[in-house]
Amino acid sequence: MKAHRYQSPDDLYIAQAALMRWTRASGDCNSMHKGDMGHRLFNGGAAYDPADIMRYWLDDAGEIAAFALLYPHWEFFDLQVAPALRHSEIHIQRFEDCQRETLRLADKLGISMKALAVDVCDCDRAYSNFVEARGYRRAKLGFTLTRHELADIPTADLPAGYRFHQATAEDEAQLAEVHNHSFTGKWNADSYGRVFSSPHMECELVVVAPDGRFAAFTNIWIDEVNRSLLFEPVGTHADFRRRGMGKALMVHALRRMLQERGIERAYVCHAPASENPAAAALYASVGFEKRCDIYEFSKSVA
Repeated sequence: MKAHRYQSPDDLYIAQAALMRWTRASGDCNSMHKGDMGHRLFNGGAAYDPADIMRYWLDDAGEIAAFALLYPHWEFFDLQVAPALRHSEIHIQRFEDCQRETLRLADKLGISMKALAVDVCDCDRAYSNFVEARGYRRAKLGFTLTRHELADIPTADLPAGYRFHQATAEDEAQLAEVHNHSFTGKWNADSYGRVFSSPHMECELVVVAPDGRFAAFTNIWIDEVNRSLLFEPVGTHADFRRRGMGKALMVHALRRMLQERGIERAYVCHAPASENPAAAALYASVGFEKRCDIYEFSKSVA
């Protein structure tokens, strides 16, 4: 089985296509969404060279058998394997490859790692057994994955004078501002422009205030094979919170993608409700229900 690094957008698209097939074959438990992959590679991993952090493996027939994203600054890696190979000797080998490569990359970049972690959904007991057999132990609840089956999409209107807009490259400075004022400030027009123009980007929707500022935003990603939508992330500018912007934007996206793309379900992740009750309440108000909790399993690498 031959290992490859990211070299071009085609490598991302090949892995995304495989991931959509694998999800169709085995379901959405412990399976990354197509949108997660690009978002983590080019947004979460914006400081990295994609060739450093993406790996994929082809079998003897030239089909993709596994791929991984490595994040030494998070002390974390994410490995996805074809359903027929899960928990096999090949899975063990690829898991060991990821551990070794994440530590090697940390050393190359001067990052001191004390632990190494992977995500495990609580709906996949077989995988938790697999990682525990490799020395990992459940450390903490990382996220809750929620799902919307679109049977009942609520009504949510914007305040008078506000409007929806699909962002373009001309909006990069405004996008950087709304991202910075929704979460931790780390972007400028150039840095977010590189994210926006990267090959993973599909659609960023925003709410425009009467004064022209962007009041809320979301990135949406469509899995065409499984007819699903992922929201990642959803944010509201601090100056515009508690006015229903996030809910109205999500409802708008669901209705638009149901009509235009024929989606059948949607997903969004959030931090534990105890840490971010506002996000949990927002998604529940739109109609999202818990699919599973995603736990971080960790082991020391001292």
